[in-house]
Amino acid sequence: MSPLLKLVVGLASLMLGLGYLYRPDLIERMNALLREYFLNDAYIALERKKWGAFFLLISFLFLYMAWTSLAR
Repeated sequence: MSPLLKLVVGLASLMLGLGYLYRPDLIERMNALLREYFLNDAYIALERKKWGAFFLLISFLFLYMAWTSLAR
């Protein structure tokens, strides 16, 4: 995986994580668009903090991997 792709995935995960934690209304709008295919409203409402923490951890992992790859 290239460092640039790791950086993009890390930043996208960071934005999703922060969105779940601080702006759930934006996530609910996104959910409305994807509801029929991937997501369930009740599940998202109940698991908001877990998903937010998950995306933040994934973002830190990818950002760290990108940082170490770019630092070489």
